[in-house]
Amino acid sequence: MYARMIGIGLAALVVAASFSTLAAGGSERSDDNVITGCQKPGRGFLRIVRSASACRSNERVVTWNERGPAGPQGPAGPAGQAGERGLMGPAGPAGAIGPAGPAGATGPAGAVGATGAAGAQGAQGRPGPQGPAGSSLSSLATLSGLACSRFDGSAGTVAIATSSANIIEFSCAVGGGPPPPPPPPLSTGLVINEIDYDQVGADSNGFVEIANTGSSAAALDGIALVLVNGGDGQEYDRADLTGSLAAGALLSIAIEAQNGAPDGVALINTASGALLDALSYEGEITAAVIGSQTYNLVEGAALAATVADSNTVDGSLSRIPNGQDTNNAASDWAFTQTKTPGAANVASP
Repeated sequence: MYARMIGIGLAALVVAASFSTLAAGGSERSDDNVITGCQKPGRGFLRIVRSASACRSNERVVTWNERGPAGPQGPAGPAGQAGERGLMGPAGPAGAIGPAGPAGATGPAGAVGATGAAGAQGAQGRPGPQGPAGSSLSSLATLSGLACSRFDGSAGTVAIATSSANIIEFSCAVGGGPPPPPPPPLSTGLVINEIDYDQVGADSNGFVEIANTGSSAAALDGIALVLVNGGDGQEYDRADLTGSLAAGALLSIAIEAQNGAPDGVALINTASGALLDALSYEGEITAAVIGSQTYNLVEGAALAATVADSNTVDGSLSRIPNGQDTNNAASDWAFTQTKTPGAANVASP
């Protein structure tokens, strides 16, 4: 029995030595971490080899894993001390603006303030002149020559005048002399004499010229130069005239007439509604609406559409000869390359 225990001890010693060899050099360790040994039958000796093919035919192959399976995970250890706080990272992009919230309820109205003090009453004006005692007004002419007070307090007399547009004017003339003479009577000699409605390049500095072809001065109060759009027959601009125009004189009026097809211009007595003169150019306007009346702006034979102002050649439409009015547009009007606002018309070329 003693000898057997010695054999077993030697076998154990050999195994221990083999493990030491594996731990030291690892030369007999296989690639799959399995340890292979060769043992002779009936003996306790064990020879460690690299593979089973190294065992002899009379040796038994013994294998075992270098490391057993992992055991269950142990309990977690206590948490360590928190590390130092890191630097703050950059701010992310701003999010989209949210929708506006609902409007709050309207607050109550404030109290009405106290009424302010009334201002001081103004001074009473001077009393007007007393009318004649016991007289009745049978006509406005009876007021002429009555005493009146002027704005500066000086004495004067009532003067009455009737304009060419049948407008009655009252004035307080200085002293007791006769009233001023009335304006010159309306003359039938007022005509549209020249028009420049289209200029080379950008349109600017257009004009219409009025001529007094009569033998006496013509009153201009109540006379209007009216421009008419041929597209709808409606007035689109006008110039109200004042004063008077001497016989044979010319008056240039700065006004920008359209260069459409057609367009027109008319001279109107605004009090009576009478059409004094007219021109329809680049086509016919036979139903122009001016105020509450409708007018035909074509005189006699219509002006040919080819007889027109030009935007490539400087010039104007003019009565040729100057002031000629036969009530026939086709024979009275022509294009001339010489513009003469305020002067007699010249045919050119």
